[in-house]
Amino acid sequence: MLTVTQAAEETGLSKVAIYKAIKAGRLSATKNDNGQSLIDAAELFRVYKPVSKLNSKQVYESLLTTDNHLIEKELEFTRQMLRQVESERDNLRHSVEYLQHSLNQAMTLIAHQPQENQQPESRPVKSLLFEKLFGKR
Repeated sequence: MLTVTQAAEETGLSKVAIYKAIKAGRLSATKNDNGQSLIDAAELFRVYKPVSKLNSKQVYESLLTTDNHLIEKELEFTRQMLRQVESERDNLRHSVEYLQHSLNQAMTLIAHQPQENQQPESRPVKSLLFEKLFGKR
């Protein structure tokens, strides 16, 4: 036989809810010599479902296991992201090295080209008007 307090703990309800169920006739109870209501466990669980009886240690271990699992998943994701970033960094490093090499080759080619494109030295143009005014010299 369970007290109202014990019945409330077993079902996860309040003591007031248990008293109301007894008063409404949904739940039968007897009174002991002290006037305390006692409820048969079978009668209680006929009307209400029992709640899980995990103690605080079990709840803590369950949460800890869940937290550890989440942390492991997050760590694996972080490692994957790190590998991806390292790979992209290496690819960029190779691209920069290739571009530097190509630029050095281009600069070498430019520096060693023959001077064919240079224009001949320009000579001063003689003005006929100047010669007519001042005579040939």
